[in-house]
Amino acid sequence: MGNIKVYRAFDTFLKDPDISLRAKGFLTMVLTNNITQGLEIKKYCSDSMDDIKDTLLELRIAKYIRYNPETNILEANAVPYTKWNEEEFEL
Repeated sequence: MGNIKVYRAFDTFLKDPDISLRAKGFLTMVLTNNITQGLEIKKYCSDSMDDIKDTLLELRIAKYIRYNPETNILEANAVPYTKWNEEEFEL
């Protein structure tokens, strides 16, 4: 797995009822702890690698994480990427 580029516009995902507590915890760890390798989070939790991959998939489906083929990295944000270009969440 490649690097994760992190954008820090905080709080929106914590109030999203459509993502699990596990996904919220994962995204919080990535956004607040300078975790740049997605699977690096394994050393900070008791979840299995399959659970972590499922959480990444959940966050990709919910549009909090996306793959950027130009840079070959996952990009994460506290708001869905469909809103990343709106003025309020300008990156």
